This record gives sequence, C-alpha cells and structure tokens, in this order.
Amino acid sequence: MNVENIHWLGHDSFRIEDRGKQIYIDPWKLSKNTPKADYIFVTHSHYDHFSLEDIEKITENDTYIIGPPDVA
Repeated sequence: MNVENIHWLGHDSFRIEDRGKQIYIDPWKLSKNTPKADYIFVTHSHYDHFSLEDIEKITENDTYIIGPPDVA
C-alpha cells in the first residue's frame, strides 16, 4: 500500500483505499460525494468517532461495520 492510498478526512477520520476496497476509520463530517465503504471501523462511542449520520452516508448492504460492543 502506498501513502497516497491513505486519506485524512479531518479530526481522527481516515479513508484507506486498498486493492479496490474503501476502508474508513471513525468517519465524521463526510461530504455527500464520499465513496461508499466496504469496511467501517469505529474506535469508540464518542460522537466524533461514532457518527450514525456519516456511517449512513457511506454504508451499502454489503458494508462491514466493526467496533467495540458499545457501538454495536
């Protein structure tokens, strides 16, 4: 993976492109045209790490969401 495949989205939010997959970490304050996610990792339940609004923007039927029990 190249550094060009890692995108800082602000605050603690990142998008990683790897082998055609879109991986998000703590998506927050995403734009409307953000690519859909294959995987979403949520580190904890604080609003700026676990934003249901932003998760809904990038989720499709086959998106995997991974996080601790308090965000399940």
